[in-house]
This record gives sequence, structure tokens and C-alpha cells, in this order.
Amino acid sequence: MGFSIGDVVAVYGHKAHIRYVGPLPPNPFGKKQKVSQTGFGVEFSDRKLGDNDGSVDGKQYFKCKLGMGLFVTENRARPYDEKDCSATQLQAAWRSYRARQAFQDAAAFNFWNELDAFEEKDALVKNRDVGTPTLNTIKKQIHEQSMVDTLEETNERDQASYLAVPGTDANRGSAPPRSRRRSSTRRSFGRSSVDASSISAENIPDDYAGPRVKWPITREFCLDLVDHYRDNPDVPLPRKYALELIMAITDHYRETMKGAVVEVEIPKKGGSRLVLVGDTHGQLNDVLWIFYKFGPPSATNVYLFNGDIADRGRYAVEIFMMLFAFKLQCPSSVVINRGNHESADMNEVYGFAQEVRQKYGGFMYQKFQEVFHLLPLCVVMEKRVFVVHGGLCRKDNVTLQHIDRLNRQRPCPACPHSFEDTLMFDLLWSDPQHESGRGWSTRGADCIAFGPDITDAFLTKNNLEVCIRSHQVPTNLRGFEPVHDGRCVTLFSASNYCGTTGNFGGVIIFEANLSFEIQEYMAPSLEEIQMLHSETCAATQKVFLQTRIKYLEMQAKRQHRRTAAARMNEQIIEKICKMICEKKTDLWWCFFNMGAESGRVTPAQWREACANVLGRNFPWVYLMKRLHVVEEDGYVYYNEFLNRYRVEFRPPKCKHLNWRRECIARVFESIMSADLSLKETLMLFDRNCDGTVSFREFNELITELDVGLSEPQVRILMRLITASPAFNAAAGSIDVAEFLGRFRVVYSHVINDDKRSVPWLQRALHCIGKAILADKAEAANRHYEQQRQDGNLGPDLNTRRRSSAVRAVALFQKFKDYNEGGDGYLSYADFVTGIKRLTIDEEELGFALTDEHLYKVAEAVDTTGSKRINYLEFLQAFHVVDSNSNNSAAEELWGQICTAIFQHKSSIRRALHQFDPDMTGKVDSEDFRSALVTVNTVLSRTEAPLTEEQIDQLVNTMDLNNEGMVEYEEFLDSFSPVDTFFLQPGGEDEPSKTSNGPQNGKETLEETDASPTDNEVASNSRRFTLSSTLSQSA
Repeated sequence: MGFSIGDVVAVYGHKAHIRYVGPLPPNPFGKKQKVSQTGFGVEFSDRKLGDNDGSVDGKQYFKCKLGMGLFVTENRARPYDEKDCSATQLQAAWRSYRARQAFQDAAAFNFWNELDAFEEKDALVKNRDVGTPTLNTIKKQIHEQSMVDTLEETNERDQASYLAVPGTDANRGSAPPRSRRRSSTRRSFGRSSVDASSISAENIPDDYAGPRVKWPITREFCLDLVDHYRDNPDVPLPRKYALELIMAITDHYRETMKGAVVEVEIPKKGGSRLVLVGDTHGQLNDVLWIFYKFGPPSATNVYLFNGDIADRGRYAVEIFMMLFAFKLQCPSSVVINRGNHESADMNEVYGFAQEVRQKYGGFMYQKFQEVFHLLPLCVVMEKRVFVVHGGLCRKDNVTLQHIDRLNRQRPCPACPHSFEDTLMFDLLWSDPQHESGRGWSTRGADCIAFGPDITDAFLTKNNLEVCIRSHQVPTNLRGFEPVHDGRCVTLFSASNYCGTTGNFGGVIIFEANLSFEIQEYMAPSLEEIQMLHSETCAATQKVFLQTRIKYLEMQAKRQHRRTAAARMNEQIIEKICKMICEKKTDLWWCFFNMGAESGRVTPAQWREACANVLGRNFPWVYLMKRLHVVEEDGYVYYNEFLNRYRVEFRPPKCKHLNWRRECIARVFESIMSADLSLKETLMLFDRNCDGTVSFREFNELITELDVGLSEPQVRILMRLITASPAFNAAAGSIDVAEFLGRFRVVYSHVINDDKRSVPWLQRALHCIGKAILADKAEAANRHYEQQRQDGNLGPDLNTRRRSSAVRAVALFQKFKDYNEGGDGYLSYADFVTGIKRLTIDEEELGFALTDEHLYKVAEAVDTTGSKRINYLEFLQAFHVVDSNSNNSAAEELWGQICTAIFQHKSSIRRALHQFDPDMTGKVDSEDFRSALVTVNTVLSRTEAPLTEEQIDQLVNTMDLNNEGMVEYEEFLDSFSPVDTFFLQPGGEDEPSKTSNGPQNGKETLEETDASPTDNEVASNSRRFTLSSTLSQSA
């Protein structure tokens, strides 16, 4: 189309004038453009949409304002029409919006996927380092106790037999008292009260209207079971029937499955096919949708499920029941590979264990595990296609014979070291990578990744053509993803995975000659599948059926994709919250080493610390904004940031809450109850008598006193002390008077003496405390002046003169003033005399304060009952805590206890299951204690979540049911991580203003100078022959 200079044209939907016609400048569009290409130089009319002023590389082709000129090829210029331009701009805006949305979805998914892999890695590590050693220890204990019980029972029988000789006293009495007592206290370690015979004798509920098992299993029953789960997904098959199916499938596998490899041939009968299904993870709607679209399993419509049916979703039990029924009716119609989630350690973390316990109880859960151990590890289809859940192995020259001879009838190895263990572990856990060779997977914890050369070598060695695996959501959010030049394909069938990611599901349909088609879909909800079935029962509605299927899939795609990024971002924040809670102490040490003196770090330092502790694969710039961590002065105040995150303990009906006080209060109270003089108290903490308390001195004290804190809890207490402005970072110490005040403040929330609950006494203590601290500045100055004269006061006097430090130091000085005898104690008379010197507001008090009142106050302050008041008792009574104080050690130490239990609750739960094989959620209190002690021992002293005393306190304060049993499931489910920032009103939209950063106020004596911060297809069908590369279908 010819245009001349001066013509008005439309370029990319915008009005422009042609200013140049001829050969285009060299490489105006990049190196790939032809230099000899002809085109136009245009000047836009009203907006700077160009990239030059008519010149390129110093050569002037035409003149215009900078940013208004652009060179385009001939096909980019069209006759100007205002309506066409408007339509083009609308299309461009829409495409831009969709591109941004696609980028946001992809970015959110990549981050979500990284966090999901991190959680799996964490679960593997905990199982390897804590769960498995704990189980082995408890099983050994149970075995030893069972042997002791058996021996005692044998001895008792022998003794009874001996004493039963005619003429002995045994005929007139019972067994000796000692034996009788021992028998009555003996517990049935690990013995189930439920077995197959008791379940088989159960009656079917009268209100059950679903299918009933009759042997042999018929196809009619299988189809009725599918209909039942479609229409009533929350009505499980009665336990009696479920057990029959599980026992039958177990017997079938034991009789027919000899090796770990299954060879499958597609039936040669016309119209036969094999439908290969990837991960479904308990998403019943996906499985029902697959059956609806491609037909249920049969001899000519074979299904191969490639593992990971269990966990995450709500209906894994129902999927297994359907597949077991079809396989028992026609063994060749269903093949099930084992996945990494067909494993007890994963089931405890990701939900299948809880699902089975809720529906059928613990005995049935153990029966499921027996089935999982019998499942094959891989399938070879037509001797050409290798189907495995995870991937290939870290060892070279692995053959199908090696795999077939594996001992698969066991849990997946927690620590793969031997050749056999690594083969089994890698088949279930490995992932492909783009780089050649082998590397470590992002899943970590012994998981490997294999490159294209490893795939080629394995397939060539075993005369195979392609490897099909599952195990992860494809990065393109499709139902499949080919890599390694199409020789390795990831297939994933759980659409909108976890109700969050918005990904498509996919299946591969193979025909007899191994030609195949890949079908992708977005499964509708169960309710929509129910409606579709009721609408399309008649055979005459086939056309309507196909139209309706496409409509439902498109509707599901729009619904899930529209909100996928928002759902994933919400879960990202939850996952990050959990990570920060578990790594809070490590984060603090990293922050402290960067900004010890100020308690703040720059955003760059915050990102670096988080990357070092939590992982470098996460977008910390995005998270820094999303978590609202930077304050108005451009800094991150890390103590306040970390205090936002905690694991909360929220038991139903406020049970067990008294455990909190019992666990924490002892530290301060144990020292206070020692009734030391002032000098002895100071020397207890300040061992070198320099007027300060160092890390070393404090750590030695806590260790020697054995005050009931574990090593991690001591580190937290030390961390909180350094959060005080009084801490001298350079010297690594804190003024002893300020330290004791700080020590008192952080325990203020847990001490509540009944002696002080009398109303007049509470008012008196409050008014006396105000009067004592009325001249706190003058009293504190006298202390600081003495410290200065002794040479013990550092140069940071002003930064230490904050309200909390001033109150603590003032009380220290007032105690010395009142101690007229100089012995380090206040007699009641000293106390009364000192208080009578004060001006107390009797109008506020409400009555005249007499000597009798004051002696009763002294008696209340003297919590040890020694008829004298030591310094810590005085401090306890009158050190008023700021009402907005939110970082007490009681909170932090309690948070550490909650975090540790939450962090290891899957290991604790598995340990308790050894004492509760029926998984009733209840154990004897001694078994509960034994499980916690074993986990503590495995974690070693330095990382033990609780001290043994805290465990004893917990056991003693646990609410027992009417049978005297501990309800441990209820207890373990009461722990949950929270970010308190998002619990505040407006927390989603604006940064917290509670305590972060320097605040203006009466009691802030120093302002901090601010410094700058551093700056698509819902249903896609494609047909290929196996010889074509699968990469072309991406």
C-alpha cells in the first residue's frame, strides 16, 4: 500500500504523519531485521509513542520532537480511521491486561510452587531427623515393655500354680498383693481394641441408602459406587464394606504382584484404549469428570493412575474405594502406581491420615498403608513407555531388572544410602532439570534432579522410548509439560490444584498402536457434575451433552483463573508466616549481627537476612512490600517485625491455659523465692561486680539455677533483653539495675498472687507505686551518677534513659534508700517508714492509709513469708508495666514452646499413634508424657522444645476426659501460626503504627535521625504417533 510524505496514517492504532519514505535505517528493530527493508518514518500527532527525533546513529532522516518519531515497516501503516484506531487501542489494552494477568498468575504460581516444595522438603527432613528416630525408639520401648509384661504374666501364672498345691494358703486367698497391684497398672502398649473381625461384625446403619457389597464384585456395584460418590460425596461407604474391599485388594496384590515393575499391554480389541492419569490428590471432582468424559474403567477402557491419589484433597478415600472396586471386578481395568504421598510420613502432614481416621478409624488407616506398600513402583507400557511417579535415579546403568527386584513392601526410606534405598527413593521423589547431569532438587532433603542425558541413557539402556512421570504441577500450568526433547513428560491431572493454582488437568489416551492424544480440562465442581448428570441422562441428548461439557469447562476455567493469583497470594502469606515462626530465632541472630546497636536494619539487609535463613529462591522485594515491613523512616525494626509472628495456642473451651503460667512463671519466681539480699541478688547476676550483666553471666546463671528453660528458650530470653534500649551492644552487657527491671517486666503478665486480689490492697499497691515513682528521674540520676563515678557507665546515657529503664533504676535506688539497716533487706518497719515519707493521693485511694494498712501491704509484698522484703519482691510489687508493652518474655517464651510443638506435631502425633493404634485421639497420660520425652531426647538438649519439667507440668494440667485419658488430637490441633499485623484493623492496607520505629511522645528522650533507604485452552485435544516428539505439543 503506497503512502506519500505528509499522508495521515494509523500506526499501532494511533494517528501519525508520514515524514520519510525509503530504506529503513540499519537495524532499527534489532539485529534480526533486514537492513535493506523499506518502510516509513512517522511522527505521532499527540503523544510520545516513538523512540527518536527522526535521526538514528547520528543520521537525520526527518525532524520531529524527541520521542515523537518512529520507523515502521510498510505493513504497519494503515489508512487513518478514527473508529479503527479506537478498536485497535481497545484490543491492545485488553491484550496488555491479559499479559499482565498472565504474568501475575505465573509469578504467583512460581512462588507458591517454591514454597510448596520447601514444605515438602521440611516434612522430609523432620521425618528423617525426628519422626523416624522417634518411632524406632518408641517401638523399641513398647517391645521391651511387652516382653516385661509377658514375663511378669508368666511368673504370676507359675506362682499361682505353685501356690495352688493342696494344703497351701493359696486356696484361701487371692494372688499376692504386689502382683495384683502390678497387673492393675499395666497398660496395653500398642494393642488395638479394633480388628478385622470386630469391624466385620458391625451392622450397616439403618439410614444408609448407598450401594451394598456383594461377592463377587459386579460391574453394577462399581457403577453404583461412582453414582453414590457423585451424589453423596460426604457419605462414606460403611466401614464394614470398606474393609472388605481393602482386604480383598490386599490379597489380590499379594497373590499377583511379585516384582516392583508391572508390564501393561493395551487390549488389541477395536476401540480399546488406556487412559493415563497423573496426580489427583483427593480431588474427587477431577476423577469423576475423567470418568464422565472418557468412560469408567473396563477391560477395553483401561486406567493407569500414576500415584499421589492420597493427601491434600478431601476425598482420597472415595477415589481409592472406586478404583479398588473396579480392579476387583476386572483386574486388568485399573493399574495404580505408588506415589511419594502413598506413604505414612506424608499422610500425617498432608491430610490423608486425618481423613481416614475421621471416616473409618486408625485400624483402617493401617490397612491402607499395607496396600500402599504393595503397589508397583513403575509400569512399562507395551515395552516402550516407562511410567513412574517421580523420575529417574541417581545411579548409572540402572535396569528394569534392578527396579523389579527392589523390596517395595515397606515405607519409603527416610535416609537413602544403599543402592536399593536410593532407587526406591528416587523413583518416588526425583524431578527433571534442564541442565545435563544430576543435581539437587528444590525439594532438598536427598531429592535429586536428572537432566536430558540421564533420561536418554536410561531409555537407551532399557530399550524404551519415553518416560512419563507426574509428581509436580507443570510450570506452564497446563495438564502436561514435555522436557528433554520430548523424551520426558510431566502429566498432572488435579486441575485447579488445592483449589488454588488455576492449572489445567490432563490425561493421555493411548490406543493399541501407541498413538495417543492429550486431553486437558478444568473440572467443574461436584455440584455442577451432579447437575450435568441429571440433565443429560437421555441418550438423545448427546449433542447437548458435548455442548454442556464445553460450557462447564470454560466456566470453571474462567472462575478459577480469575481468582487464582489472589488465592495463591493469600496462601503465600500463610506459608511465609509459618516459616518465620519456625525460624524466628535464626532470623533474629542474623538481624542482630547486622544492626545490633540500633535494633533496625535497611531493607537490603532485611532481604539478605531472609534470603540467608529462609531461602534465596523467594521474591523478597515483593514480600518486603506485601508484609509491610519498612517503616516511614525507611528502616526495618526487626524486633517489632519478629514480634508480629507467633504460633498461638487456642484450645477449645479454653482448656490447658493454666499450663502457660506453669511453664513460664517459675523463672522469675524461683529467683525471687530464694529470698536473697540486695547484694546477693546483684552478685547472682553481676558476677564480676562491674555493675553490668553480660550474655555469659546470664547464661551461666540460668544454667546453674536450672530454672526450667530449654536451650532455645534461654536464647530467646537473651534476645529479648538485647531488645531493650539499655543494652550496650558494643560491650555486650546491660546495667544490672536495668536488667533486673527488664527481667521483671517481661514476666509481669504471668504473675498473679492471690494475696493481692483484695480490692483495697490492689488500689493501695497502685497508689504507693505511683508515689514511689513520682520522682523517678531524680532517683535514677542518683544511681547513674554513682555508676559514672565508679566508671561503670557507658557513653550511651541518653539512649538508656527511657521510661522503662528509668522506672527500674528508680526502684533500685529507692530500695537502697529505704534499707536503713544496710543488710540488703527491708524489714516491715523499714518499708512502712519509707512509704510514710511519700505523698499518697488518699482521694484517689478512697480511704486514709494507716500503719495497719501499710503492714498488711508489706505482708502482701513479702511473697516468701520471711517477714522481710527482698529486692525482687519489691520490684515485683511496684514496677508498673507499660500497657502497650507487647514483647514480654512470657509471650516470647510461650511462643517458642508453641512453635516447637507446632513444628514437630506430626512427629509427636506419629509417636502417640504407637500407643493409640486405633487412632482414637486419646492416650493414657503416661504414654503422652513418654511420647513428648522421646521427641525431646531425639532433638537433643540444644533443640529440645520443652524441658522435662515443662512436660510434667503439661501432663499434670491436661484436662482428662471421663476415662482419665489425654485427648491429644484436640491438643495438637490447637496450635496455629499467625501474623498479628493482619489481625489489626486496616492491617491489610497500611503499615502498623503500634510500636515500630521511633515514636514522638513524652517519655522518648532521643530522636533518631532517619537515613535513606536503598533504593489456554479449556479442553485441548491433540493426536500424535509415539515417534513424534512430545515437545512439539507444548
